[in-house]
Amino acid sequence: PPIFLESHPSRLDRRSRRSRSRARTVAGCRRLTPIFLIDTAKWPPRDGLRAAVDFPTRVCGVAIRRYSLFSGRVIDRRSESRGKSPHYHILLEGGGQRFRVAVNTRSGTSHSRRSDLLYFADDDFRHEVTRMLLAVDDGDRHVEARPGGLALDYQRGGMFNRRHMRRVPASLPGPGNDLLDELDFYVERLLADSTSRLHAYGTRWGPEHHTPDQIFGFRPGNGIHDVHMNQGNRDEHWHDNGIWADGGLIFQWRAPDQDRWSAIFLAFQTQSWQTDDRGRPTPYPEHDHRRSAAGDGHTAPLARIVAAFVHPNDEKAGVEHVAIRNDSDEPLSVGGWRLLNRAGDATVLDGVVPARGVRRFEILNNVPLSSRGGVIRLVDNEGEEVDEVSYTRHEVRRKHGSLTF
Repeated sequence: PPIFLESHPSRLDRRSRRSRSRARTVAGCRRLTPIFLIDTAKWPPRDGLRAAVDFPTRVCGVAIRRYSLFSGRVIDRRSESRGKSPHYHILLEGGGQRFRVAVNTRSGTSHSRRSDLLYFADDDFRHEVTRMLLAVDDGDRHVEARPGGLALDYQRGGMFNRRHMRRVPASLPGPGNDLLDELDFYVERLLADSTSRLHAYGTRWGPEHHTPDQIFGFRPGNGIHDVHMNQGNRDEHWHDNGIWADGGLIFQWRAPDQDRWSAIFLAFQTQSWQTDDRGRPTPYPEHDHRRSAAGDGHTAPLARIVAAFVHPNDEKAGVEHVAIRNDSDEPLSVGGWRLLNRAGDATVLDGVVPARGVRRFEILNNVPLSSRGGVIRLVDNEGEEVDEVSYTRHEVRRKHGSLTF
């Protein structure tokens, strides 16, 4: 299929000038002009490991991306904890091919806490795309960047609530407290189950017929990167912006009666969550991504969840509870209100939260809060959602179950 080029006013980098001779002449190319590559096996040139994960490159001041999906079984994985832009590498096999999936675990363009990625894992993923994935054969396939098909879009696809995404560090000492541990949790389950599958979305590179893969050594080198949101970029990744072209990992767990699905979605803190029809960021009021705000068309709630205690292990020591703050100047009766866990099980509340104060409510034993990450919703007596927060498994372990929001 043709590859669409998008013009940009920035100057060509040095690697782009070297790459230009490898493609059909595109001088004078205009915005969204389709071209065909002569030999994708030799273009773009590699420049060590970073070339393997830095695609797409630029030609004539434009970005070239091949939005793809690779489906197959996991046969190996390796992680990086050092370097400017470390990755978690997954080796997939399917359709007679091997593919490396390079997943960013930290931003290479941000610093300190801003370099950590935003992460959301759904252990019970339910979406229309899973029905279509059932009919997908193992191997690589081009994905059309449009609604109604296999394409993913974090902002338009209705796959998850962005307020559930949490900042997660790339690598920390100890178990279960960073992004590498979160990825390992799912990938190791796939390694132990040869019947289950991973569907990896991102930008394709290769095949590189004359060069072995620099991580796993297979030939020809083949892979997918950009396994994260690919819109809302304001920095040098402006060229990567587009809609219905987001990356992600969707896990298919085989079962005799009905397959079960999980998913991992990643984004960078610097990316905008309001974009135009070309994936470019548009101005909007700054607000906390985890909560609704006036800019989203909602008014700030009078009550909100500010803390919770979740059992961090199987010992179940202590009573789980949720703390609710009343931001109004009057006492707030919450009689008949409900606190719901991820499964939708409810603890019915009774009592009053003092003005500008906080009250703690115990959670029923038969309505547990998951230590593997989850969602807590506060619903009033008319069934309207008042507030909603989310947390990850590594937060529960790192904070020994004591969470603040």
